[in-house]
Amino acid sequence: MPGIPRRHHFVTKAYLEGFLGGEKKHLLCYMRRRSEPFLGMPINLANIRDFHSVRRPDGSIDTSLETLIEREIESPGIPLIRKLASGKVNIDYKQRSLVARLVGLQSVRVPYERSFMDSNNVDNLRSYIDEMDESAKRLGQPVNAIEIAVTPHDDPRLIKNWVRITRAQILAELKEAEEDPQRSSRETFFGLASALEAILVKMKWTVRYASGSSRFITSDRPVIRSFSDGSSMGRGLRDRRAEISFPLSSTSILEIKHRQWHINATRKRTRNQRPPQNPDWKIATGDADDSFIEGLNRRMAKQAHLLVFSGSKEEWLLEWMKEPLKAAKQVVTVLDTELNLSIHREKPKMTRKREWVVGHE
Repeated sequence: MPGIPRRHHFVTKAYLEGFLGGEKKHLLCYMRRRSEPFLGMPINLANIRDFHSVRRPDGSIDTSLETLIEREIESPGIPLIRKLASGKVNIDYKQRSLVARLVGLQSVRVPYERSFMDSNNVDNLRSYIDEMDESAKRLGQPVNAIEIAVTPHDDPRLIKNWVRITRAQILAELKEAEEDPQRSSRETFFGLASALEAILVKMKWTVRYASGSSRFITSDRPVIRSFSDGSSMGRGLRDRRAEISFPLSSTSILEIKHRQWHINATRKRTRNQRPPQNPDWKIATGDADDSFIEGLNRRMAKQAHLLVFSGSKEEWLLEWMKEPLKAAKQVVTVLDTELNLSIHREKPKMTRKREWVVGHE
């Protein structure tokens, strides 16, 4: 039917337009294992047919999630991204929340992360079946259910209750995953973005603007997560070392870090130290010289899944994009331990086997 959106962007078209140079209408697109870049208009880039859709039982397509993203995330968020990129950082707390939600969604909506969510879900389900089978062999009796501890952070000290799941339930979940491979991530990533928003909005924000001739690039994974000490491992976004770098345009970038009083409290391990009652939500500004931009661009290219987008020719990218992204998933992903509570429509994450339930359930 006309008017129904079928090509769904996983990197917003309006965001990509911020990386066009001057009056140009095309971005230079560097693809892994491709010898030369190609030109592409933002409207034709970073999109997949029905990426956010679900097919109803009657065969029709439900595009309500795509409409929800456009209405609640992109339409209110993109004008604020452009405002920050233009040098106007005097946004209020509500507007700050809208930007945080856009950044949170952008970090989890991309195919690389959604694929990880879906494969991780299937792997977990299969591991439950495998463990049931192994225990059945050991016990010499059928094992068709297990009890799982519900904890918020995979911490056995925080166990709240126990949930019984049966073999039949798990097999039904696996069948649904086979019939609709993207179901798990589709039901997860929007809620996950809201959980990320709640963390990001309270962190310290700085917008840096290009002060030299170099320009920022972006990619099909435009939100860069790192740790201040250079470590590749951590406890997720709540880790006080965690930092976010998100290019707003070819000439600006948003940096999000934990506030110093959070870091000091963690280091001192004092129980009585409380955060300030009225934190300063003002967004700081700073310069981004050529060295800073070039370093950031290399980090962007390193984490790109398949594509890097640039407003101008970058010869070094041809060499950097020769190799595929490593298949092994990084230890810490956007699917953090503290955020897994949003999996499957807010169903609590189930971890830590308590006991096997023997019988023919």
